Amino acid sequence: MLALSVLLLAGCADNVGAVPASPGPEAGTASPAGTASAQQAQVQPPASIEELRAKVQGKQISVASAAFPNPTLTGLYKVVELLESDFGIKADFRLMDSTPLNAALIGGQVQVGHVSLGGLAAAKEAGADLVAIAGNDQKNAFLVAGRSPAASLADLKGKSFAVSQNLTSIVGQTASKCFAQAGLDVKKDVQLLHLSNIGQIVESLEAGKIEGGMSATFRQAELDLAKPGAYTVLCKGWEANPQLNDVWAVNRSWLAANPDLALALAIAEIKADRWTHDDKAGWLALAQAKIDGLSAEAAENNYKTLVTELDDWPVNGSLDQKMCDYTLATSKEFGVIKNAYACADLVTFDYQKAAVAFLGAK
Repeated sequence: MLALSVLLLAGCADNVGAVPASPGPEAGTASPAGTASAQQAQVQPPASIEELRAKVQGKQISVASAAFPNPTLTGLYKVVELLESDFGIKADFRLMDSTPLNAALIGGQVQVGHVSLGGLAAAKEAGADLVAIAGNDQKNAFLVAGRSPAASLADLKGKSFAVSQNLTSIVGQTASKCFAQAGLDVKKDVQLLHLSNIGQIVESLEAGKIEGGMSATFRQAELDLAKPGAYTVLCKGWEANPQLNDVWAVNRSWLAANPDLALALAIAEIKADRWTHDDKAGWLALAQAKIDGLSAEAAENNYKTLVTELDDWPVNGSLDQKMCDYTLATSKEFGVIKNAYACADLVTFDYQKAAVAFLGAK
């Protein structure tokens, strides 16, 4: 069990095992005919919220994430709120360390896990029977930051540069791709250091111990507010290495027994995505309420990057066919998995499609 559990990680944590993907078409693209998802009965949108609520009201689910508390989780918190307000579902949400979370998800103690798609693929390869039914966000929020006066990745050549853990995680893969785009090799052209997580990298940047390193949108907001102009973003992960990031994963056996709960989750997810774009003040307030120490300025900067620039919560859902396929191909490229999986082996788009059909595509 533990051999499986270490494979799944939430992609917006500081210490992650998600993998990158490339840009794709509009979110909500259907999986191909004849796939695993097509073999089950087609998911039909409900006639009304009240009809679906009557089927799920009073039920409880356990939802967990291994992500480090940060503004990228704001949409997740909204999903949990909507499950209760719209459907009467009590969602027991908690943040857990990745190993116990993933063991609980695989073992059934947690019904819905907020995990990376790359980790989900690795878990399947190790024997887990999990499937993603919706997405929580979409794009890669990690980036390369350098201490001023560095103005390009070339300025870091020969200097100290830090990544977290290893080069097979989303953080390491983003570093590799950013440097490759600049005609450099992150293994050869910098003094490469491996630190525990993004937080430690940022602390090392602030202390002057390194000249460059991997950061994230939510960490960069803090850096820029603390010392304006002291650091430069040299490469944006969502441009160099855009990806299908965190997904809602469940056991296939749970899904077969609870399709109404899965549909309620998918509808809540699409509504949360749209709320993110439509109610900026609400997003800012929820982010500050849930993330300890998040200032109004930092919340504003995070909204500008995550929602306005990245569109991290597309209004028709985060699951995307081409992005999913490329994520899996990149997992294989970097050795996260050995087998070549199709998106349909790990993801069903049926619940997202039904949710969009019910709410109306935008």
